[in-house]
Amino acid sequence: MTDKNKSPIANALIEVKGENFVTLFSTESKEDGHYMLDIPTGKYPFLTAVKDYGINYLEYWCQNISLQANMSLDMSFDKLEIYGLHVFSVKGAGNSLMVYFRPMSLPKFQQGMRDIAPEKIIIKASIDNQEMPVINTNLVKEFTDGYELSAYLIQVETSESDISWHKFDLQITDADNHYGAATIYNNDVQ
Repeated sequence: MTDKNKSPIANALIEVKGENFVTLFSTESKEDGHYMLDIPTGKYPFLTAVKDYGINYLEYWCQNISLQANMSLDMSFDKLEIYGLHVFSVKGAGNSLMVYFRPMSLPKFQQGMRDIAPEKIIIKASIDNQEMPVINTNLVKEFTDGYELSAYLIQVETSESDISWHKFDLQITDADNHYGAATIYNNDVQ
């Protein structure tokens, strides 16, 4: 467990959650940032990590975890959060994946703003630990609870069409150098 500068974060809360965001297992990171969860192998929809939520940090999210023995997951978080990450392919769209997510900013949250998306973000995408080019970025407006929220639909270039990816990592940085990250696993690939 690290911050945006890769410095260890002690006492971060790591939770494995079920479909309705109910916590199934939890632990805290140690002084050196390491953590360990001794849980049964299987598929888990969500894992979150955070410390001082809404005060100093927002959450790191990981989705669709197919937990195996001795699995390791490096996580980092800061003042941005990537929520609702989805990765999908569009038939006939060439060598690319489409990625949808809603970024959130702690400073905007603390100011009480409804749309808490950060301004002007830099986006990095990695497929199976290899950074891939973001070739198109589209701002999208979600409508929920009577107001709009900003989200993004991006297109990430891949080496082939219908790529068989296992792990997708997304990182964002805003103009104030705040950082956020999220990971999603592909349940269709073992």
